[in-house]
Amino acid sequence: MIPLTSTPDQTTALNAVLERPGIWRGRPAANTELASDSGFPALNDALHLRGWPAAGLVELLCSGPCPQALRLMLPVMAGRADGLVLLANPPARPRAETLQQAGIKSQRLLVMRSEKQETLLQACHEALASGAVSTLVIWLPENMDDQTSLRRLHLAAREGRCLLVAMRPASVADRPSPAILRLRLRVQPPAHLAVDVIKQPGGWGGQQVHLALLPERLAQPLAASRDMPAPPRQREKQSTTAGYRDPDSRFAWRRPATTVPGLQNLPF
Repeated sequence: MIPLTSTPDQTTALNAVLERPGIWRGRPAANTELASDSGFPALNDALHLRGWPAAGLVELLCSGPCPQALRLMLPVMAGRADGLVLLANPPARPRAETLQQAGIKSQRLLVMRSEKQETLLQACHEALASGAVSTLVIWLPENMDDQTSLRRLHLAAREGRCLLVAMRPASVADRPSPAILRLRLRVQPPAHLAVDVIKQPGGWGGQQVHLALLPERLAQPLAASRDMPAPPRQREKQSTTAGYRDPDSRFAWRRPATTVPGLQNLPF
């Protein structure tokens, strides 16, 4: 006869197996997983964990480059001060002043670029598993739909206790994904973002949230004035004579990235 009860040793062994990163569990118990504050109270209310997952793959689905997606991640990137912040293949050079104002120190920021998809994914996998990166944001190609690579990145992020955020096009919203949290983003000017929860851990999706990414005084454009003098052209003349000087030279980007025209001055 098979006993209906288990011994303490058997229970301990079973719990050890279930805690392995490679074991996929359908739904964790409520409020057992740690979360990171998103910095937006309305978004915290819509998420079952009351914030971003502490580790694992999160997908932000949006049309176009959507620089507002990075602004959405600035509070959690600044709040997780126990590791590096890695940006992989961003569509434009991050603006150092914006990151510093958000509380992200330059010595914590790394920018990585690669034209080869396999090289980029392998470098991200090693960075996630190292335990030295707290937040990694990667812009994936539009034609990438490799579930095996996404799952490997997710497991590496769980192992390294890293929040992995993948920027993907909105057209993949109906496709399966190993991401534990999936959000669809829709830009609504001025400086507002509509967020649709497609999938989230420990709860159902379908929530809709409207977020203001900037304070009202900064979101509104400046009023035109007839008395405002024209800007001096002295700086422009100096730049043409003395040569261009890269204000973000510490990123070591000497060759412009091959991006769509018009993306070089996005407000990152």
